[in-house]
This record gives sequence, C-alpha cells and structure tokens, in this order.
Amino acid sequence: MDAKEILAATRRAISECAGSDPDRLFYVNRFVFARLQVDERKTKTKIKKELLDADSPSCGYSGCTHGGSIESRRGIHLHRRNTTRGYSRDNCVLMHADCHTKYHAEHPPVPRDETSDVDERDAGSAILEKESKRYEGQRFLYWWDLSPGSLDRLDRYEAVEFLKKDTGERCHVPVPALKGYLTEERRTNRHGGNWGIKVLKEEEDQLAFEPGVKTDRWLYLPVVWFHEEQED
Repeated sequence: MDAKEILAATRRAISECAGSDPDRLFYVNRFVFARLQVDERKTKTKIKKELLDADSPSCGYSGCTHGGSIESRRGIHLHRRNTTRGYSRDNCVLMHADCHTKYHAEHPPVPRDETSDVDERDAGSAILEKESKRYEGQRFLYWWDLSPGSLDRLDRYEAVEFLKKDTGERCHVPVPALKGYLTEERRTNRHGGNWGIKVLKEEEDQLAFEPGVKTDRWLYLPVVWFHEEQED
C-alpha cells in the first residue's frame, strides 16, 4: 500500500468505528491523531537520547556560534540530514535551537513534486517555539497568540512547540494540522486579527482554539505534554 491508500483505509476504519455518531467520529479521529504523534515522539526521544549520551555530543550546524559543543541537554533539537527520510540514528544530528532556526533560514523549502504520492518538500525539521506564562484567576491556564503575518512563515517549520513556561511542559503540533484550525472566521479582533490558542482549566489535555469574530464555537485539539528530558 502507498501513503494515499493507507490514509484512505484509515479514514474508512474511523468512519466504520464511529458510524453515524458525530461525537464518536470526533473522538476517534482525534485519538488516532494524538496516538500517532506519541509514536513518532517515542522514536525521536530514543534517537535524541542516544546522540546526547554519546561521547562529546556536538552541534551539526557548520556555523554554530556555541563552539560546536553541546554542554546542556536543554534547548537541543533533533535535525534530519535528509528531510525526505524519516527519523533514524544515521539520518539525525543534534543542533542548538538557534542553530536549527538559522539552518532552515539558509535552506528554504523545495517545491513539492506534484506527481509524488508523498509530500517530499523540505518542510524543515525546525520547531517554532511559542512560550506562555501561567495565568491565574482565569478560565484558561495558558495562552498563545499567532498573528496573520506568521501564517506563511509556518511553512518553513515542521511543527510548532507550545511551551508552558512555569513547568517546562511542551507539546508539538505539526504545521499542516495547526493551519487547519487557523481559518479566517476564527481570527479575533486583537492586534489585527490574531488567532488565540489556550489551555482551559477543564480541558488541560487539549489545545483550545478561541472563537473568532465570525464564530462563537471553540475547537479542540488533543495533545500530549512532555518534558524535554522526558523519556517516553
């Protein structure tokens, strides 16, 4: 089976499981999405730990401004040498967060081959980091804003990392999945139409996308929170 056939089979299985129940369809679809994220995270965590535990781990960016050496486990990203291949020990190197961002700024995405069944763009394995402090006395606990101007720039990243500044917990949301929630109707009246993303007190295992000026409906995306040094 190729990628499109697997996707079609998965959609059929989800539809058969949910039947005519829209709530179950929503739950099963989000459950599968979240679990696949966990599976990929386990692979990344294992490879990253192996590289960090090696003798004298170093940054894979040739223009590293940190002297090339990695002194701390914090703020270190996993980078794929060949972005058309998956995460494996021989295809991955470590990079400081700022080095990773510089690398992808110097290596913009390659246009997609429309004849391919798999999107082989260099969507970049860089992670866009978004921090939030903890908000007390509110319905929500954490809050991130994304501006309309940042929408096109998201394509240079593989995922957006939402970070809880007080606990260090973070989650990763693939850019294609995130952009599906950033619709025109969900733009707010803040700062020229920012999108608001929150963690609500009663929904801490999900990102909550604020209603916009054209809708009063919240949308939710299940996520998995982890610590940077956490082993899955």
